[in-house]
Amino acid sequence: MSLNSPIICSRFDPTNSYLATGLIALDTHQIKVQSLNPAATLNTSFNLDKSQKLTKLTWINSDTVQLLAVCLTKGTILVYSPQTNSIIAELTTSNNVSISDFHYSKHSNTGWSSDIEGNVYEWNMNSYELIQQFKLGDFIDGVDSINRISTIIYQGKVQLLLASHAIYLFDFANKTLQKTFPGHIQPVNSLVVVPDSELFLTSAQNDRFINLYSTEKITTKAVFVSPSASVLDISIGISNGKSVLVAINENGNLEIFQDPLSETPTTPKKKKRKQQAGVTSRSTNSTIKISRPEVEIKSPQDSNLIINSISINDNSILYTWLENSTVPFVDSIPWIDETGEFSIQPTTTIVKPRPDLKSTQHTMYGHDIASAKLYSEGHAIVSDGTNIRDLEEEEEPEQESLAEKLDRLSVEKPKPTKKKLDTTTGTSLAIILAQSLKNNDHSLLETVLSNHDPTIIQNTITRLNPYLAVDLLDRLSERIQRQSSRFDQLNYWLKWILVIHGAVIASLPNLNGKLSSLHSVLIKKADTMSRLLELQGRLNMLYEQNELKRELLDEEAVDVEQAGESDVEYIEELDDAQVNGEIDEEMEFEGEDDYIESDEEQEEESDDEDIPLAATLENYSDLEIDE
Repeated sequence: MSLNSPIICSRFDPTNSYLATGLIALDTHQIKVQSLNPAATLNTSFNLDKSQKLTKLTWINSDTVQLLAVCLTKGTILVYSPQTNSIIAELTTSNNVSISDFHYSKHSNTGWSSDIEGNVYEWNMNSYELIQQFKLGDFIDGVDSINRISTIIYQGKVQLLLASHAIYLFDFANKTLQKTFPGHIQPVNSLVVVPDSELFLTSAQNDRFINLYSTEKITTKAVFVSPSASVLDISIGISNGKSVLVAINENGNLEIFQDPLSETPTTPKKKKRKQQAGVTSRSTNSTIKISRPEVEIKSPQDSNLIINSISINDNSILYTWLENSTVPFVDSIPWIDETGEFSIQPTTTIVKPRPDLKSTQHTMYGHDIASAKLYSEGHAIVSDGTNIRDLEEEEEPEQESLAEKLDRLSVEKPKPTKKKLDTTTGTSLAIILAQSLKNNDHSLLETVLSNHDPTIIQNTITRLNPYLAVDLLDRLSERIQRQSSRFDQLNYWLKWILVIHGAVIASLPNLNGKLSSLHSVLIKKADTMSRLLELQGRLNMLYEQNELKRELLDEEAVDVEQAGESDVEYIEELDDAQVNGEIDEEMEFEGEDDYIESDEEQEEESDDEDIPLAATLENYSDLEIDE
């Protein structure tokens, strides 16, 4: 479906009496079934559990009642009855992987399903029991997944058509491969068997080409080219010897190809190009789009309403679109007139005024008359009212509220489950991330990846589908390869993907091919680890050397401060004595003690010189005479 549409898938039943639509309603998936006959009153709505995510809807066209096969992401198929608005059976597979397709075969009166790991299941639709199961990769090398499955008559036997990138004609009774048809570069998204013939058509994701094959040959019989956008869905119809091929492109418009089954194309010769022998290329003959009247066009969406589903009923083309973003509307346009000529012009614009959904009509679309919605779900905008920033705060007397009283009374009795609740709460971007991965929306993915909160990243990865984690790893590796500086930013995402979904990712087949780009990025990062460790060792050695030098210098400074004055002292008196000849220059003094002893001797000599000699004294006598 289109990126701007909340629709997951939409299907008309084989009798074109009912329309089934799968929608995203808040955090759940919803199934709506409505009758196309105005006289009928069937209009039901069924909500799946939050853990159940829808992948595809397929009608089970039994003779007694119309049932709907609801394919889920966890390997389960629900059999839904619109008449009772309930699930009457549940088909459970042994592999808990996403169901890619379901097909009810009127040739074998059994149901066939396939999953993304290449497993094929056959179901008894009376007892809802599994008949057989096999893995296509065990019989065909290189087949990892199956996107579409159908049945066709070949050589008088019912055979399986299995589409991945190529298309395989497989004999499920003998488990042998009959033929392999060249497919598309991208995975196949549509496989339609032409009624009562050996022909079938295919289209692929992000591909503008529709291929026509015949089981009698292994080459492409014809190629139909959409001129502007890739093909999302196809349908073929036959009436009065004429045929028409209708395709929905990614812009939500219809591409019409006239007489696709005829050997002679209706395209003028001047528009033909040289093709390979036996292969013709056809461009579209008409384009149909839906628009509002000019007076009601207020946005780009009003000039191009998205067509969600198509079906061909005899000589008219049924198509559906959404109103109010939740209500499917159905209309038809004739593709052939009474004379048997094609009646659609090359460029057709169907004008659809905005419907007036009054309250009396809300019972038809699941709304209560007592609470009528007078706004559009898709364009609800608050355009009037007082801005709270402009309001003046009024002072009111502070009174203890009831909540505060309860909190005060329960201070001593904390809730035992509060801690448990805190661990499970938190903001998650899982829905936005899943939408960006499924729709390949790069801008939305960048918005999610710009978040740096580890808690939000962990909660987002925890609630993400494990099989989308592989796509997320590819997107992360692409961004890291383009900008290696973003590795630190995206490292948290890589870490939690491997921690939370590592077991599921490791169980996926052909893991080396799916994660080759991420492996090359991580190998390059790991190659620089040894050099970084060597550089870290050298830096640590330099830091330790500088620290050791600093410690040695600090110790020397402390020793100098503690030593005080120098051990060598200059004595000026000693130099003067040597100059005066009082001390022999060759005399050796033993430090300061020798100098002190010489000073004492000089003082004694000076004292002796002061005493006069006895011979020189007059009247000197040794005897003392007393007078």
